[in-house]
Amino acid sequence: MKRLHEGLDYVLYQIYIWGGLASLVAYFIVTVLRAETSTWQDRQVFARLLAPVMIYIAGILVYWWWVFLFKGNRDLAKLGKTPEEGVPAIKALASWNTLHQAMAVSGGNVREFIRSARRANRPILVWYGIMNLGVVWVFAPFVLGYLRVLNEEAGELLGFWLGGMFVWVALLLVATPILAGWGSRGGERAFLAPLGLAVTRTPAVQPDLIAVISGGQKLIPAGPAVFEGERHGRPVHIETIGKHSLTVVQARLPEFKVQSNADKLIPDEEAPEGVAKALKSLRKAKRWRGIVVYAGPAGIVVQRQSKGTNMWLYDLWLAEYLLGVPC
Repeated sequence: MKRLHEGLDYVLYQIYIWGGLASLVAYFIVTVLRAETSTWQDRQVFARLLAPVMIYIAGILVYWWWVFLFKGNRDLAKLGKTPEEGVPAIKALASWNTLHQAMAVSGGNVREFIRSARRANRPILVWYGIMNLGVVWVFAPFVLGYLRVLNEEAGELLGFWLGGMFVWVALLLVATPILAGWGSRGGERAFLAPLGLAVTRTPAVQPDLIAVISGGQKLIPAGPAVFEGERHGRPVHIETIGKHSLTVVQARLPEFKVQSNADKLIPDEEAPEGVAKALKSLRKAKRWRGIVVYAGPAGIVVQRQSKGTNMWLYDLWLAEYLLGVPC
């Protein structure tokens, strides 16, 4: 699925943003220079200044409605019809999001990925709708005043407008954490299920003694979180606790070892030629820091000791990448 900031539509959107802004500035200058000072209070002059701004902003809002409602769903539908096979290409490592998508499509569950993406989009739509209400409210008094629907005194109109803005800000402040919670609930399933994995063990928690002694209330996990499932017909077992993670994929391999050295993956002398060649194509990167790989008849194990959230996803890709190399 394409990211939001990709594609011809986004290029055209950028042209609209900057070209439209430049056009507005030029339009304002020409309109102000041509208008007589005595007519500045004229409704027609005011409308000529405000209308282009409203049209410009409406274009921005409509574009993002199209992105949220159609662009993502269109790309998801295309993805479901033409799922990729095999291990994701190295270019999938460009970002965590691209890797998660590629791993879900290859060896995971495409339908679950599509369902999860659509569920995650719902709170965004609600939040964006609330944002649109604020934009509409900003311009509503001017439009209604110009149409003579509102005939109140300027002071009363200003008070009414400010009251509405206060209600909108309060609504936004209340709705944002609620929608964030809505989006995060089931986040674990939305993240793991598309990969073909599920939580089989959740860690207990215990007080951090150092924090308790210093007056804190911090809790730390008393054991690992365990994810398990099946990918490409192979059982997968993953454990994480703090900065430590263990990723195991069952398979039959010759014995060899790979270790990270200065952010580069270096195979030992027993590694097959195909493995050594495959690792050379992986450029030096921080994502490989703190990794040790063990391979053998029981499968491949990737141990990691490094900071970062869900770094085991890169380890899972590495394990499957090496499993796809002829040995």
